[in-house]
Amino acid sequence: MHLQSLELSNFRSFPTGRFAFSPGINIIYGPNASGKTNLLEAIYVLSNLRSFRTHGFRELIHWGETQAYVRGIVQQGRTPEDDRESNPSVKTLALGIEPASRVPLINSKRCKSSRDYLRILPSTAFIPDDLSLVKGEPASRRYFLDQGTFQYYLPYWSLLADYNRLLHQKNALLRDLKSGSADRGKGSGRAAKGDPCEVWDSQLQQVGSKIILHRIIFIHNLQRFLLRIYDNWLAGKENITLRYKSSIRFSAETIVNGSNEEEIDQEQAYQQIFEAYGHAIQRAQERERQLGMTVVGPHRDDLEIDLAGKSLRAFGSQGQQRTAVLALKFAEVSLYFERYAEYSILLLDDVASELDVTRNRKLLEYLHRGLQVFISSTSKPDFFATTSLACTYFDLSNQK
Repeated sequence: MHLQSLELSNFRSFPTGRFAFSPGINIIYGPNASGKTNLLEAIYVLSNLRSFRTHGFRELIHWGETQAYVRGIVQQGRTPEDDRESNPSVKTLALGIEPASRVPLINSKRCKSSRDYLRILPSTAFIPDDLSLVKGEPASRRYFLDQGTFQYYLPYWSLLADYNRLLHQKNALLRDLKSGSADRGKGSGRAAKGDPCEVWDSQLQQVGSKIILHRIIFIHNLQRFLLRIYDNWLAGKENITLRYKSSIRFSAETIVNGSNEEEIDQEQAYQQIFEAYGHAIQRAQERERQLGMTVVGPHRDDLEIDLAGKSLRAFGSQGQQRTAVLALKFAEVSLYFERYAEYSILLLDDVASELDVTRNRKLLEYLHRGLQVFISSTSKPDFFATTSLACTYFDLSNQK
């Protein structure tokens, strides 16, 4: 798959903009404040329905305007049923952006399901200050887990939506119980003396256990590619490990002894997680009543990254942290290819300046795989001239 073209209206620094991209390497260059990162952000927003820089839609709209628009033509890969003469399917993605909302469209029709939209143009982005996977709050790492697990296992989206709905309902009940305004028997179908949260706990336990299971499977498979990338970049000098840290006190290592997904007994693993989840719910009951919120479950879990047996967050240098984040992004792209026999697109913001000569050379070797890449740089980079890679250049020097 690849993004053929992009049309912008009132997005960030672009009152208007039209770009036709190659299916290979696209290099966007220009001085600071010329709009390079804005262009990468527009591609990411088109792909993911959110920005990698801000949570506010207002910031995406050109100054003085009330709405923005992003539209892209996506050429998808052939399906197994296609013959050699058939054309890959082409779809149009579009996003209308207002200060407090967004409207996604597929082929000019409003898309009611974010899941259907997000499947069309998966992407992975790396920006220079993108260290939230290591140094940031757990929410950043949970987003990485949710996005990656969804691309690896598409039914995950429905699980996450169900879980968030149940969590919202239980938290509303806990707030009422804390304030003393809840009717303890109302709506639960049981006697007033029963636990009013039991119905929600039971459903959260079932759905949450599946979420945890598929996150662990995703991490387990991501780890395989991460180790290969580190071995290639650093010749085995640094050993990196991903660990799923669960609020239900469940150790993921107990179910991922196999070398691939097929060797994991998912039914048995689910039962182990389910039992641990039940014990965690019981332990947390009193605390949840006091706080008025749910304190155990996948919404409180985290991803830990260790380097040479030590926490990368606590002991890693900034260079080691940045290398780990970039390697994670490459591993995610590689895992997607293993799963679907095609690459997601890759966005790299000024990555060349973040790497030394050796790692830039390794980066070029990785790009030989044939994925569509968008790379920004403050000047027209010359390190591609020494390779056989065909590049398409976009000069934003005159962008206002």
